[in-house]
Amino acid sequence: MLAKVMLSSLRTRRTSAFLIVTAMALSVLMIIGIDRVRHQVRANFSSTVSGIDLIVSARGGPMNILLYSVFRLSDPTAGIRWETVEHLANHPDVKWWIPVALGDSHRGYPVVATNDSYLSHYRYGRGEALALRAGSWFAGADQAVLGSAVAARLNYQLGDDIVLAHGASGPAIIEHDNHPFTVAGILAPTGTPVDQSVHISLNGMALIHQGGAFLSGLPAMPGRRADTPDSVNAVMLGLQRRTAVLGLQRELSRYRGEPLSAIIPGVQLQRLWRITAAGENALRGTSLAVLVVALLVLVSTVLAALEGRRHELAVLRASGAGRIAVYGIIIGESLCLTLLGCMLGLLLLFVGQWSLAGVALEQWSLRLPETFLTIRELPALGSIVLAGSLAGLIPAEKAFRNSLADGLTPRN
Repeated sequence: MLAKVMLSSLRTRRTSAFLIVTAMALSVLMIIGIDRVRHQVRANFSSTVSGIDLIVSARGGPMNILLYSVFRLSDPTAGIRWETVEHLANHPDVKWWIPVALGDSHRGYPVVATNDSYLSHYRYGRGEALALRAGSWFAGADQAVLGSAVAARLNYQLGDDIVLAHGASGPAIIEHDNHPFTVAGILAPTGTPVDQSVHISLNGMALIHQGGAFLSGLPAMPGRRADTPDSVNAVMLGLQRRTAVLGLQRELSRYRGEPLSAIIPGVQLQRLWRITAAGENALRGTSLAVLVVALLVLVSTVLAALEGRRHELAVLRASGAGRIAVYGIIIGESLCLTLLGCMLGLLLLFVGQWSLAGVALEQWSLRLPETFLTIRELPALGSIVLAGSLAGLIPAEKAFRNSLADGLTPRN
């Protein structure tokens, strides 16, 4: 009987109930949505540097080195000499190495000059290797391999010619229009900055800054081995033993050939999260404020509806309903409205994730989750349901105290 009374009351107050459900749904959407985006951004950042033990660069700030060498979010510092790169490659503790030279761009996208080890050893996610969606890896100094987002946004196909420009960010300084590159391959999506990059050989980057025409497959610099530029901006290292990381880091900090900085990507990521913690807390505070507003709407709406339910509740009291029954009806209504709001909020979030998944991957290299609800989110959702239920305590107590006292009293 109490369930019928509760459902009948909600049907009678359809408009106010809908407003409460909508307010609760928006609060759930913000709280769970912000947490998912935060968690996914961290996961994407962490997956970008999967398997890299050290990043070696010219002496500079560790955070800046991480941002420009991996995430292309900062301007590169001075380069390190190729002789130093060869020293790193021949070090007994080094298992593999990936040289990276930056400084050029193509229509706002960074150009990454590297060699075949980039395709062979670069890993993202849970140790996933880079794969080509079409074409092949560059084989000559005039070939380029595009990230998936670059190819999609600029509508490039295999065989198209592209012109690079000097300058890693901002407007192009000098266009290398006398050295066009041919699109040889397009990488599969990774959800990392790789998707937003144009990849060429070290040989090709050296050529466009020295002048002279070049042809695919021909040595670009006579008298010198291919893929041996004067300098690079960073070298990513994978070590034979993880236990050698700190020792090699100290050794490189005292390297006599030139000033070097060797950073551990995972350590710098943790520092990055500490820097961004204030912004994350501000977003959490905003979402909690929305939840408080939704709860206030719930309490005020239920309180306002009590005036029209005085007779109904008084009849229940007169027919033997006690405190538990009255509390059950009012708190049950609050619980139903909260649960409906949670379900609607999760549904809206799931639909939003599904509809924006392609755009987020293409535009921001962000992989959105594909789940409706995860175990990690259950405590937050349970707290919202509990708060919504407890919000019915105030109107329930008022209904219990006033129902028999004035519910059956005729009013003039």
